Amino acid sequence: MSVGSIAYNRHLTILDKLGEQGRVRVDDLADLLEVSPVTIRRDLDYLNEKGFLVRTHGGATVVQHRQVMQVESRLADKGIVNVAEKERIALRAVELVAPNDIVFLNSGSTALWFLQFLRDKRTRIITNNAASIEIEIDPLVELLVLGGEYREQSRSFVGEFALNTIRHIHSNHTVLGTNGISLDKGLTTTVFQECNINQAMIENTQGSVIVIADHSKIHHVSNFVSAPIDAIDILVTDTQCPSDFVEEIKQRGIQVIIA
Repeated sequence: MSVGSIAYNRHLTILDKLGEQGRVRVDDLADLLEVSPVTIRRDLDYLNEKGFLVRTHGGATVVQHRQVMQVESRLADKGIVNVAEKERIALRAVELVAPNDIVFLNSGSTALWFLQFLRDKRTRIITNNAASIEIEIDPLVELLVLGGEYREQSRSFVGEFALNTIRHIHSNHTVLGTNGISLDKGLTTTVFQECNINQAMIENTQGSVIVIADHSKIHHVSNFVSAPIDAIDILVTDTQCPSDFVEEIKQRGIQVIIA
């Protein structure tokens, strides 16, 4: 499903309505989108197959996972939660970056700490994190901010413009913040549009995919899947990360760094 296609835009509208109402009906969506009920049923079947919703008779409902984080938080609110842990995680993560590396960096508050602590290394950071322009960065760091559709809630750029830029770049590493990480669902986010950005960054990375996530993200599942757990090479987390999760993820061949 290509970003920007008619079907893709219908899917975004369906998921927006589902997020607002918790339940949608085929007939209502057909009227809203001015397409046939058959087309809507096909859309709902596709989104159900991808895990974005649960198909029901005559419509669909939201996915109900254990410990789901249903509500998207504003970036400013995220920035005041678990600050000490995020700082330690960011400090350890920047050690993984070598001089002259090109690094993809996604949106989120932990990503901003990573950018702030990246010092004394001539590096190039390519990010969809709009809030990054407000960070005081080291003069050796070259910051390239992706354009595209701006989302105020997450202060990030999404959409085809940002994706096209990523597709023409091959990074040494990708550093990803996340809303949730679990063994069975992988990396998940509250924002459907962010999934494509994260996936494109991973696909165009020649080196390590590094996830920076404090303990509050462990075992949590948000609504939309960014990547399977096997797409991760390194997890940087804090000392409160559950030990059972650490052992299980190590068995998957993923390196765990405790900050």
